[in-house]
Amino acid sequence: NIESARLLSRLAPFGSVRLRRCRVCDPKHGDQGLTPSRCDVHPKELNAFTFRSIVVDEAHRIKDAKAQQTRAVWYLMHQPEVRYRWAFTGTPIANDPSDLWSILHAVAPDDFPRKSAFVDRYCLTSWNAFGALDVIGIKPETRDEFFKLLNPRFRRMLKAVVLPQLPPKIRQVRRVELPPAALKRYRELETTLQVRLPSGELLIAPNQLVKSTRLMQFAAATVEVERPDPLDPATWRVDLIEPSWKLDALEEVLDELGVFQPTYTRAPVLVAGEYVQLLRLAAERLRRRRVPHRFFYGETPPPARARAIEELHAGKIPVLLFTSGTGGVGLDMSPAATLINLQRSWSLVVERQKEDRPHRPGAEIHENIHIIDLVCDGTVEEDQIERLHNKLNRLDEITQDRARLRAAGITSSVELDAEEQLLTAAFVGAE
Repeated sequence: NIESARLLSRLAPFGSVRLRRCRVCDPKHGDQGLTPSRCDVHPKELNAFTFRSIVVDEAHRIKDAKAQQTRAVWYLMHQPEVRYRWAFTGTPIANDPSDLWSILHAVAPDDFPRKSAFVDRYCLTSWNAFGALDVIGIKPETRDEFFKLLNPRFRRMLKAVVLPQLPPKIRQVRRVELPPAALKRYRELETTLQVRLPSGELLIAPNQLVKSTRLMQFAAATVEVERPDPLDPATWRVDLIEPSWKLDALEEVLDELGVFQPTYTRAPVLVAGEYVQLLRLAAERLRRRRVPHRFFYGETPPPARARAIEELHAGKIPVLLFTSGTGGVGLDMSPAATLINLQRSWSLVVERQKEDRPHRPGAEIHENIHIIDLVCDGTVEEDQIERLHNKLNRLDEITQDRARLRAAGITSSVELDAEEQLLTAAFVGAE
C-alpha cells in the first residue's frame, strides 16, 4: 500500500526537503548511525524492478508533496523505463488547486516540474489571520490555460452517471440544544480560552487549535480533565463523560427509527463520530437498552472489524458504531439505509469516504439513504459545516462536477444534492 512505499523505495527530492543519507551512500557526509533501511537515497526492494507501467490507486494519498510516501511513489513513477503512469481515486483529490500539483507531477513530471511555478501561475492566494499564504481558488486570468493543461490528463466519472441505480441521499439536520450550564461553560471557553469545570478543575486551551478541539468536545458531552502535571497543559487529558446531550438526541432518533423495538426488522443503522469516548458512551447506552450492536475504531484489530461487517450483512446487529477515520475506506456497509453523524471530520476526504460506505453497489435494495446530522446550535459545529461546504465548492471549481451532471442530463434537485452536496439540508439547492 501507499503507506509502505517509503519503506520499499528510495525517495525523490522535493525543494529544500533534506534527503537523509547513510554512510554507505555518502561515506564522508552521511548521517552517523543511519542504517541503509532508513536511508532516503539507498536503493530498496522496489527499486530492483524495471517497471513499464505504474498504477497508483487511492492517489489522493500522494497530494502532500513533502510526505515520504509521496516522494517514494514519485521516484518509482519517474524512472526512465516507465512509459505509462496512471493515478486512480474516487475521493476528493484536492482542497485547492495547489493540492493537485503533486498528482499531476507524478503522472506528467515534464509538464508539471515545479510546484512554486504552478502555484504562482494558476493559484489565487490570500493571506490568512496567522500571516500564512492560503490558496483560495484558480486565478481568473489563467483559468482557461489551467484547464487546457488539466483536461487532457484528467477523466472524472461521477457516481450519479456510472451507478444511476443507486438510491438518492436524503439529508436531515437535527438541532441539539446545550443545557444552560453547559452552554455557559462553552461560551466561557470560547471567549477566554479557559473554563472552570463542574468538578472545580480549571481547563485551559493554550492555542486556537486546541480551543477548536475542546469546543467540539464541549458541544458533545460533559467534560472532565486529568492533570498529571498541573503546571503543563500539554499533559492534561480531557475525557467525555455523561450526561451527553448529543447521545440524548441520538437515542431520540434511534427510537423514531424503531431500533429499540424488540422485533426490529428494518435496515441497520450506522452511527459515526470523531471521538472514541463519545462512541463508547453511545455503545454503553445501547447495551443498557439491550440493543445488539458492534463498535470499532483505530485500535480495533482487522479481524474484529471484519466480523462486525459480516454481522451487519447477516442482519445480526441493528446498529454499527465506528469512528469516521476507521469506517471510511474499503468497507461495504450497503445493508444500512441510515447514517447518523454524531460529529463530522474537518477533512472533506474523510467525509466523502464515510458517506459512501452505505451508498455503494448493493444499496439498490433501499429506497433512500438517509444521512442525519446532529448539530449543536450556536457552536463550532455550524462553522465546521460552512468550512466543509467551502472546501466542496473549491473542489467543484477543479472537477466541474455540477457542469458534468448537467451535461449528463441530471438536473433534479435530489440528484444534484446526492452528488454535489456533502453537507446538510441547510445547503440543499445551493449553487
